[in-house]
Amino acid sequence: MAGDVLWGGRFESPLHPVIREFTGSLPFDRRLAWHDLLASLAHARMLRETGILSTEDSDLILSGLSEILSEVETGRLEVAGPDEDVHSWIERTLVERVGEAGKRLHTARSRNDQTGIALRLYVRERLEDILAGVAGLQRALTGQAAEYRETFLPGYTHLQRGQPVSLAHHLLAHVASLRADAERLRAAHRAAGESPLGAGALAGSSFPIDPARCAALLGLDRTFANSMHAVADRDYALDAAYACAMLLVHLSRWADEIVLWCTREFGFIGLDDAVAQGSSIMPQKKNPEAAEILRGKSARAIGNVTALLALVKGLPLTFNSDFQEDKERLFDSLDTADWSLAAAIAIARAVEYRTDVMEAALSGGMLTATELADHLVRRGVPFRTAHHQVGEAVRMAEEAGLELWDLDLETLRSCCPSAGDDVHEALRPDAAVAAHDSPGGPAPRRVLEQLETAEREVGALEAWLDGRPTAPIRQAHLQERLLEEGLE
Repeated sequence: MAGDVLWGGRFESPLHPVIREFTGSLPFDRRLAWHDLLASLAHARMLRETGILSTEDSDLILSGLSEILSEVETGRLEVAGPDEDVHSWIERTLVERVGEAGKRLHTARSRNDQTGIALRLYVRERLEDILAGVAGLQRALTGQAAEYRETFLPGYTHLQRGQPVSLAHHLLAHVASLRADAERLRAAHRAAGESPLGAGALAGSSFPIDPARCAALLGLDRTFANSMHAVADRDYALDAAYACAMLLVHLSRWADEIVLWCTREFGFIGLDDAVAQGSSIMPQKKNPEAAEILRGKSARAIGNVTALLALVKGLPLTFNSDFQEDKERLFDSLDTADWSLAAAIAIARAVEYRTDVMEAALSGGMLTATELADHLVRRGVPFRTAHHQVGEAVRMAEEAGLELWDLDLETLRSCCPSAGDDVHEALRPDAAVAAHDSPGGPAPRRVLEQLETAEREVGALEAWLDGRPTAPIRQAHLQERLLEEGLE
């Protein structure tokens, strides 16, 4: 190692200062220090077990790495300096502490597979954090759904009142979106569970390494099948960024509803002062700015996916320094998703549902017109004919300033001759909701099924997260085990 770079022996003159700064990545990849150190511990342990490193050298390396890891974790050691990247910083710091033995750590390893393993460990840890946030928001919404099973309001298509539904059914629709997000995030977590350690620069190693041992020590699911693919692969990063983007899109749709529903035009909800903000010029304003910003966050997540796709689309095998650009985009997506979920949970818990306004909105939109058509169909009228007849009844009710259920039977039959004596019973909003008893529908029985399923799924996600302690805890246990085994 010449100076503070890992490759200086080939070069006679120092790197141009502008190029040095332009190509350096330590300012942003230093957040991978913990994960890189952990992977280095696993690599050193494997080198010891296979006899590639002597007991004396591996003892020094393992103890030195552990000391650095502990100091980074507690904040006693800052990851900073003239180094071009976090890998160089770790090796320089190790050599300063343990001497010549530290230079042996990089045996049978390249910065290519080193970068891959650190980033994969980081992604898995952050995805678990995000999944915990997803579960938290699902808990908030399912709790509200359980409370408002008997509250009815208009369901909308084209932002026009369509048919009556329950508030519980509406909230559970957002929970279903989050369920899909959780599935994507877990799939990305699985994709990141492949260890590239042992792939080297691209062609593996001539030493008798044991990549499976490194993967096992790091708690990863599997090791690579092809060394060239292992160092060239960034699919897991794209999967994570896409899963975050979809999550942010769903949060954006929910946030847009918060913005819309708290307007005076809707008035379906009120927001606690803790999650609303005012105007610098209009004293009366109470703005849902947090929800608006949450809605806007999806744009950057979408942009990050586009940037990552463009980054990898034309790269030849195997490793290219273009990959340096993947981290800031990926880090931003993970950070944005995590932070946005925290904001969404705070907003969700601060919503006051104005059930009286919701129920008042059931009038004025002819929301049970479809129920009248279905009533006629049950009495033998073809649906298209029934649709036409009900359209005439709607026009008549609008001209009279009435709801369909306010029209007397004689007037209804002037448009809908087959209407039965019990037609008005079918036209009540609560009856209409109860009648929609098809699977996944808004009928109370079906909503209860959806609620029970949602609670069961959230519980399963929480159990999975409990079974997989957050990465820092896992890594602390691994650090201790590596030391016990490595220094015995």
